[in-house]
Amino acid sequence: MTVTPQDLTALRLVGSPAVHPAGGRVVAAVQSVDPESLRYRSRLWTFTADRPAEPLTDAGPWSDTLPRFSPDGTHLAFLSDRGGERRLWVVPADGTGTPRALDGPDARPTAAVWLGPDRLLVLAERPAPHPEGAPVVIDWLRYKSDGAAGPLEPTGELWLLGLDGAASALHRSADRLRAPACDGQYAYYAAAPRHSDLPEPGCDLRRLALDGGPEETLWHCSSPVQAVAVTAAGTVLALASDAAGQSATPPRVWLVAGPGVARAEPAFPAADLECERALLSDCRPLAAPVLLATAGEDALFVATVGDEVALFRSPPGGAPVRISPPGSSVTDFGAAAGSVALCLESATRPTELYLDGKPVSDLNTRWAQAACPVAPERITVPAPDGLELPGLLYRSPAGDGRVLLRVHGGPHMAFGNTFDLETQTQLAAGYHVLVPTLRGSAGLGTGFRALSVNQWGRADHGDLMAFADWTVRSGTGLPGRLYLAGGSYGGYLINWTLTRTGRFRAAVSERSVANLLSKYGTSDNGFTVNRFEFGGLDLFDAGARELLDRSPLHHAQRITTPLLLIHGELDQRCPIEQSEQLFTALRRLGRETVFVRLPGESHGYTAGGRPDRRIARLKLITDWLDAHPPLDPAAPHG
Repeated sequence: MTVTPQDLTALRLVGSPAVHPAGGRVVAAVQSVDPESLRYRSRLWTFTADRPAEPLTDAGPWSDTLPRFSPDGTHLAFLSDRGGERRLWVVPADGTGTPRALDGPDARPTAAVWLGPDRLLVLAERPAPHPEGAPVVIDWLRYKSDGAAGPLEPTGELWLLGLDGAASALHRSADRLRAPACDGQYAYYAAAPRHSDLPEPGCDLRRLALDGGPEETLWHCSSPVQAVAVTAAGTVLALASDAAGQSATPPRVWLVAGPGVARAEPAFPAADLECERALLSDCRPLAAPVLLATAGEDALFVATVGDEVALFRSPPGGAPVRISPPGSSVTDFGAAAGSVALCLESATRPTELYLDGKPVSDLNTRWAQAACPVAPERITVPAPDGLELPGLLYRSPAGDGRVLLRVHGGPHMAFGNTFDLETQTQLAAGYHVLVPTLRGSAGLGTGFRALSVNQWGRADHGDLMAFADWTVRSGTGLPGRLYLAGGSYGGYLINWTLTRTGRFRAAVSERSVANLLSKYGTSDNGFTVNRFEFGGLDLFDAGARELLDRSPLHHAQRITTPLLLIHGELDQRCPIEQSEQLFTALRRLGRETVFVRLPGESHGYTAGGRPDRRIARLKLITDWLDAHPPLDPAAPHG
């Protein structure tokens, strides 16, 4: 196989598919990396089953995303940063015209929904006014959010725009708005309080008449609402967990309002489905995927099932049926006119587009044929307490007994049948890669997800050691040739594991957690999610002592394994002070450790960071591992 970090510039990633109202063709955004500027660019293409794909919009130093057909199929609306600022644009759907901007809101548009053949509802964000360089005065609790430009949150607005240039503000909110949907009479959307002093403020699902009238709250949800959709008969659906301050409870589809609906209730109460795209991949488009939609009276939604992300369909109250093919994972989808467009990926193939089960794109075939990415083997390993744990083993064609165990983040996420360039580059470098599914991981049901709560550094450490033992016992790897890598929660578990054993030759810990006490005050979720995950322990009682004891930093003197720390300087989820503290402690102790700071990057840099930094990071990791060659397998290890 021949896979290198530079291959990031060779991949073309399709997403945001929009099906024409008459069926038969799809417009989707294709994202690539400009090899000269090393920046992401996205362009709209038209795909059909009977002819080659054609570009619909012109290429340039901009990105066109989130296409939406008008109900009559004559026009296509999309978001683009042509000219610098993101605006809403339209273009004739047959490709005969030139894109033009729809002027109106001076706020930044984030989503658009067609109301008819010549009118759209646009959701926009207005940044909080603040003179550049002026002090920021904060008098609310939840002032951090990973990936945000700063603590001052924007307000949300709803606008009505016409193709004739008419524009009017429908609603200006004091809250943050997202996930708009319409039924022809009302606009529906999620509204979260801005600058909240509540630890767990929740979110409202509201509606507003398109011809004016008071705003109505249909449901107060204890968690963020991720998506809203409306059936043909007016049943309002939402995607949320309704569990405050934690992520162990997965999102599910809710019936919120409509005929016969008295109060919000689960749409599929008998189905134990984790309705999210919880499998990790570093090769997907940056635009947010569709997670919930409707077709007639049916709900269409994604769910993580085992080691795949699948699309399900069912009327509310029915039995959801998987409609995406086995052997692949859904990265995005669209539906119209009885047709479904799927963006599908697998461990050996980056995402491609399918319409009603037929492939309509061929974006990465040549690359895959030349690179020969490796598919994994499924394994099962018993934990010390007897719990059966699945895992995926990728065998390197050039392997010599070196095995890299990669630990996912979350902890309620997982690796699976998805394309991951990082894994393939490590295989090409000669490392077998083993990705364990630890207790708490996604895809095995709500009960399995809950098994990690209050078990960080306890049972999950035993799970990881069980996979390391299996590696040696099965002959896959040798005792002196085991390596560790992972990030976020995975970084915490790696840091913790290194305080308990010296059996690994070298390790890489990224955007990790080292000091739980400081994370409670510096992270955007430390005093909510982490507090829940550690069984309610807090700073203000005897729990502080246990939090300190369960912090890897407190046991740094036990770490002897060479450790590479990588962190984004703008990370607000696991702030960079976590790596700073551990690095300083280890250097003071004379341990072998290197610290890599990524400027301008937040928590999600592995999949969404600037391309040149991503390429450099992949090379840094393999260089670090290669700099620590295998020890004699007979050498003692703890």
